[in-house]
Amino acid sequence: MPRSFPSLLFMSFFAGMVVSCAPKNSTARQNPPLPEGIDTARVEPGHRGGVFIDSTPGEPSTFNPLVSEDATSGGFISLFLDSLVRNNAVTQEVEPGLALRWDIAPDHKTFTFHLRPGVRWSDGHPFSADDVVFTFQAIYDPRFPNRSAFDLSVDGKKFQVEKIDDLTVRLTSPEIFAPFLEYVGGVGILPKHELEPAFRDGTLLKAWNVSVAQKEPRRLVGTGAFRLRSYQPAERIVFEANPHYWRADAKGVRLPYVDFLVTKLVKDANASTLAFATGQTDAEGLSPDNVAWIDRYSSRYGFTVHNRGPSPNTGFVWFNQNPGKDASGKPFVAPHKLVWFTDRRFRQAVSHGIDREGLVRGVLFGRGQPLWGPETPANKKWYNPNVTRYPYDPARARALLKEAGFQWGSDQKLRDRAGNLVEFTLNTNQENQLRGNMATAFKENMRDLGITVNLSFLDFGTFVGKIQDSYDYEAGMLGLTGGGDPAGGISVFSSKGRLHQWYPNQKTPATPWEARIDELMSLQLRTLDYSTRRKYFDEVQKIMSDETPYIYLVTANAYVGLKDRWKNIKIPPLGSLVWNLDELWTPMLTP
Repeated sequence: MPRSFPSLLFMSFFAGMVVSCAPKNSTARQNPPLPEGIDTARVEPGHRGGVFIDSTPGEPSTFNPLVSEDATSGGFISLFLDSLVRNNAVTQEVEPGLALRWDIAPDHKTFTFHLRPGVRWSDGHPFSADDVVFTFQAIYDPRFPNRSAFDLSVDGKKFQVEKIDDLTVRLTSPEIFAPFLEYVGGVGILPKHELEPAFRDGTLLKAWNVSVAQKEPRRLVGTGAFRLRSYQPAERIVFEANPHYWRADAKGVRLPYVDFLVTKLVKDANASTLAFATGQTDAEGLSPDNVAWIDRYSSRYGFTVHNRGPSPNTGFVWFNQNPGKDASGKPFVAPHKLVWFTDRRFRQAVSHGIDREGLVRGVLFGRGQPLWGPETPANKKWYNPNVTRYPYDPARARALLKEAGFQWGSDQKLRDRAGNLVEFTLNTNQENQLRGNMATAFKENMRDLGITVNLSFLDFGTFVGKIQDSYDYEAGMLGLTGGGDPAGGISVFSSKGRLHQWYPNQKTPATPWEARIDELMSLQLRTLDYSTRRKYFDEVQKIMSDETPYIYLVTANAYVGLKDRWKNIKIPPLGSLVWNLDELWTPMLTP
């Protein structure tokens, strides 16, 4: 359903809210000397000043990269933590970051990074190889379980990190690790001088939590373009230019150009979209159902709606297949329901019962396409179009259910062999209205099969807690960001992965097909030959579509609105439209 258009009274009220959130820049920015190892941006030189305003429906759950596992938190963390290398979103090439250059040994397992001289943290403390070594010590320390420790390993074997001198660090992989530069070089480097006390006393995972961000924002020390100025939950997050940032333009003007980045925390997607459409914010991710009416305001308010084609992000339904029990001994999933959820025929029947074309027409307004596997057509390098498809076919769905021992009563309700009604609760996050519309359509599709679906709309953070900690849920509807190297999904595909949502952190693979995926994901990491890696990952995608641990739904076209006043915009094929936010500037200094 299209979103309703709020009243002009509300519009004026919200506009005042957004403008008032911009900090008053009453004092000149600090301008310490540029470091010896400055990186000169290859962009049109601009000038400093201005406020970039955007919004997001989700709250960060943490500002600690060892704890963060959601895109919202990760996005904020990337604003203040930089890495050894940068990924150019337009060229898809790896470029120097905190490392000025690097050497690769003939065995392709040893990488020596030469750090930029003179770089300082946002508090003025010198950056050195000690910070790099400390970061990997923290990642690999078993006291601090985190996703990166798993991702940055080969068959459980971690990388060796060695300080050569203050500006040189050597990293060695136990085996060839194909995306080494993108992954190892992409780790946000942590400040040893700030976080070592928490590392020593074992409280590192509690550092940089949302409470610290509110009370002591300057404790979040980084080398990125911005540093945290203030965080007011449910209201806004304000970042300011990092006075010690290590990039400048050709005229020697230190980046970023903008003085402040203000992100409004707006759970009401209607309000957020309307604020952009009426000129009150600078950028907005737009859902397909809003594109038509928003575009009509583009000339009046000076913005452009960019259609970037299929989104790299996936959306899916999945069932909790975790056979474990909570501390009281209660199973995470009722035993009779676990039998349903672990039966491939049940999952395939559900998939055949989903009218994806109807979702594209009714929810996406024709701006999207059905999705059948873990990659979308946006990821041209890795997308496998030859996965198993499940066209809308209620008759086939019923046949599969019957084969699995289910039957229909006189009331047309579906029951299992023991006579239990087939009913489950589907959780999704309340902030995403488009996803909520899909959940409603899914419920109707399942009713046609005699299956009762109860919908539960939860705060995103609450839902993530159920998925990652309590496992107290039956089914979920969410999505994952995608579009990059297969290694980016290893925590999802691997049976030991924390994001292997249907049954995470398995000690040994629960099924032969999960064991095969583990093998394939390991093999694709250990070869540098693209065609061989592609063959392995194609098989992973085929297994995922065959076994349906995720029942993929649709992929929407990606639309982003951006104010025309911003210069140095470089639209990438994947990722954020403002991935180079440190390079953006505007002749207009008022928001």
